[in-house]
Amino acid sequence: MRRYLTLHIARWRKTTLLFLIYVNIYSHVQSQTTSFNFRHLTNAEGLSDGIVQALVQDKYGFMWIGTKYGLNRFDGINIKTFFSKQGDSTSLGNNYIHSLYCDTKANLWVGTFHGLSRYNHSTNSFVNYKAPRTVIITGILEDKKGRIWLAADDGLWIVDEQKLSIKKFLLPNDTVFQKTFYSYVYQMIASPGGDWYLATTRGIKIFNPLTYSYSEIRHNPESKFSISNDLVFGVSLDSTGYLWASCAYGKSLLNKIDLKNHTVKLYDRFIKAEKKWSTNTLQKILTDQKGRIWITSAFSGLSLYDEKKDDFIDYKYDPFIPNSLLSNQNHVIYQDHEGIIWVGTPAYGLSYFNPDKNFFSTVYPFLQVDNSSTDTWCRSACEDKQGNLWLATGKGVAKYDSNWHLLKTYTNEDERKPVLHLSSVRSLLPDETGDIWIGTAKGLNRYRASSGTMDFYDEHQGIPLSFFWMMAKDKGGGIWMGSTHGLYKYMRNENRFDDLSKDSVLSKYSHKNIQALFVDSRNRLWIGILNVGLVIYDVEQKEQMLLTVKDSLISDTRFSSFAEDKEGIIWIGSEEGLTAFDPAKHCSRLYFRENGLPSNRTNNVMVDSLDRIWIGTSNGLCMLNKSRDKFKRFDANDGLLTNHFNSQSAYRTRKGLFIYPTYKGFLIFRPEDYRENISNVPVYVTSFKVSDKEDINNTEDIRQIHLRHNENFFSIELAGLNFMNPFKCMYAYQLEPFDKNWTYTAKREINYTNVPAGDYTFRYKVITDNPDWNVPEKTIQISIREIFYKTWWFKSIVLLIIGVGLVAFIRYRLGNRERILVLQNKAQKLEKEKTLVMYENLKQHLNPHFLFNSLTSLSSLIRIDQRGAGDFLERMSKVYRYILKNRDNETVPLAEELKFVDLYIELQKTRFEKGLSININIDEEHHHRKIAPVTLQNLVENAIKHNIADPDSPLVIDLFIENNYLVVRNNLQKKNFVETSNKQGLANMESLYRYLSGKPMIITEDENYFTVKIPLI
Repeated sequence: MRRYLTLHIARWRKTTLLFLIYVNIYSHVQSQTTSFNFRHLTNAEGLSDGIVQALVQDKYGFMWIGTKYGLNRFDGINIKTFFSKQGDSTSLGNNYIHSLYCDTKANLWVGTFHGLSRYNHSTNSFVNYKAPRTVIITGILEDKKGRIWLAADDGLWIVDEQKLSIKKFLLPNDTVFQKTFYSYVYQMIASPGGDWYLATTRGIKIFNPLTYSYSEIRHNPESKFSISNDLVFGVSLDSTGYLWASCAYGKSLLNKIDLKNHTVKLYDRFIKAEKKWSTNTLQKILTDQKGRIWITSAFSGLSLYDEKKDDFIDYKYDPFIPNSLLSNQNHVIYQDHEGIIWVGTPAYGLSYFNPDKNFFSTVYPFLQVDNSSTDTWCRSACEDKQGNLWLATGKGVAKYDSNWHLLKTYTNEDERKPVLHLSSVRSLLPDETGDIWIGTAKGLNRYRASSGTMDFYDEHQGIPLSFFWMMAKDKGGGIWMGSTHGLYKYMRNENRFDDLSKDSVLSKYSHKNIQALFVDSRNRLWIGILNVGLVIYDVEQKEQMLLTVKDSLISDTRFSSFAEDKEGIIWIGSEEGLTAFDPAKHCSRLYFRENGLPSNRTNNVMVDSLDRIWIGTSNGLCMLNKSRDKFKRFDANDGLLTNHFNSQSAYRTRKGLFIYPTYKGFLIFRPEDYRENISNVPVYVTSFKVSDKEDINNTEDIRQIHLRHNENFFSIELAGLNFMNPFKCMYAYQLEPFDKNWTYTAKREINYTNVPAGDYTFRYKVITDNPDWNVPEKTIQISIREIFYKTWWFKSIVLLIIGVGLVAFIRYRLGNRERILVLQNKAQKLEKEKTLVMYENLKQHLNPHFLFNSLTSLSSLIRIDQRGAGDFLERMSKVYRYILKNRDNETVPLAEELKFVDLYIELQKTRFEKGLSININIDEEHHHRKIAPVTLQNLVENAIKHNIADPDSPLVIDLFIENNYLVVRNNLQKKNFVETSNKQGLANMESLYRYLSGKPMIITEDENYFTVKIPLI
């Protein structure tokens, strides 16, 4: 299908191109003129399908577009689509949309290929109506009782709101009605009198939904009151009471039906063979708000009825004019509340335009050069004495009458006698005799109106074959020519030109590159000279003055055009900004992009009757207001074919039209028609998202929004429903009191982050043209809840709990006072127990048995090894020094205790020698931990005291760390009798460590080992 459409479009464009060439060969045909700014909406902009079958505007102003695949809502920029979803009863009933209707209650009805749906704005969902069978709904209409009627493929149906169903409408006991109305109904329209007119496959049916009376208008060759055939696609009543009908069986004829006199007038122009419309089919007819008749068709584009001429004006697709009709194949047509007419095509999307608000129009003079009609740059325009308009382009000159009908073209063709020096024409000038001077890129021509002949000028008349930028006529009738070879003045009596090389004032500038010329109200000639400056020459006084870039009175020497305002200020366009020079005060004001110009390249400067300055730039047309402080820009969105204007002068016709040359046609407008009106477009919130998720339906009607504490990140999208120029909407918004000031922006999307909890008022409004913000505004109340622990009720509960807890705490304290005293007594007892344990520990440290054994060993050493005895005595003294040093300390670092136990072990090894083996395996990472002093010494001594230690059965004691416990383990070889043992040493140590660490000391014994685990502190 896509390939077929592509080939079809290619063939059609080729046909159109050949037709345009045909237009240039023969005269007296209508020019390529756009009088309407057609905007387009296609799949590229998001339309769900190009086959448009139904159009309607809802109560808010949004446009709904029914297609062969899906329903679309359009706000001027964005499209929201709706589809049927399998298994979802709240979705659209069917994707094939046949009809749309908005009733007096603002309900939106959707007629589909399989039945009827109604859109629910508040829930953003659809209500689907039951039908006894599949029915195609082709039209929807409401009667004066509020009942909804349906046009279908087999007659009329009616909606039962209570049962949410539709049923076939039949008159009881009236078989004639059933037979008469059993037909495919294409359209229903209501008349002011209450009758409805139905376009059907069996003629025009006339039905009154209140009285149920009916009649019909049929094709009947034997009757004067006969339509052309019975296949009627569309009907419409005009403001004078005529009924128009498009009948399309065999020959597609337009019928104008006089209901009073029962006569019918037929129009066959839509199937003219010479227009290649023989297979054309008329579709729908629209009577707009001003009573104009519009007709859509299969091939002839869009047609407007001209009542005065009893003829039609055709508006068609043109591949060279971007804002022409989207396609010549058109079907449905609809006019919205603002007067915009929407035209749907059967393949490409839709066109829309406002027939009463078209400030700009464009003439594109197609000229046949090398079998090409493209790249026709437009450069200059003028009007002759007969009111004909001459348009100069890069490919010749076209002459039009006042109705924009092409009269003749002047362009050089291959192998033919030249009509001009060169087809590339730069300038035009009408003189007082009615002749037209034509400056080309290679010589000067003059068209003699009296004889219809063309003169060629060259060196024989004193003027070179040069590039003629611009021409001017002074108040005495003198004609001045500016070219790349210099300035020339026409000597009419001699029919030759003076190069001014002998002029006492202008001789120094005579052979410079003259780019622009202008004669002001005081008959001063303004001469723009490239790379020199601006010469002001008084034609009568023969005086001159030079302005240069150095004196800062002009911004550039690449001049394009001049204009004079009502104050005598001369406005100068150039490549680098706009200059306003005041000759009386000899001062200038310069305008650049930073002052509001859309581009520094300013051309085609003109002043209108309201003293406003109009400038064509390389980035659109702009207007400087009368107070000279604000520029208004116009671009392609306003109906311009291009934003790029040519570097020539514009022209004002005798009727006040401005003609501006652009790179795509001549822009034509009446400047006085532009007024800065107060903005009056509806504005809505179209989206409210929390964390990028759509949170609220029917945002158009929403007035209050309640958010949770974690929903303080949200975005809002606004839409000003300005369909013809949505990008000119300027928005203002403020979230009070979060925003201290209004924000003004062209962006529709607004984002708020981390908004504190509280109540806010979101205010918003829109303007489109007038910069005055004194327009109505809308508001939405937004409430963000506090997190629960910051709310008043939560704080009250907390205070209550605190109060109750405080009372309970006081009672608890009073009730437990005695228990506290008991605990204090227990603490005193524990402290006493601790003292006893420490005392017992000290006694153990000073065990006489240990001292006796140590002295015995020392005595033996004195006899055997005096040096060893000295070392032994020194270690003994260190042991008792450590004991005395730490006797008042509860804990000591493990590192110090290990040093101490090493001394003790050395003393014991002196006594037991190989009968005692002690292994210490403790990493330095545990050395900072603490234990009670002499704990290790006590445990080692306890092991020696209770176990045999001799070389044949050595006592092995291991010291290591395990799970934050210091482990002392010895092999079990108990003595039969133990001296000085009271069985209380380990018990006291357990009490001590329970007091110091809160952890138990672990003592275990099995058949091999006796183990003591001391908790590290």
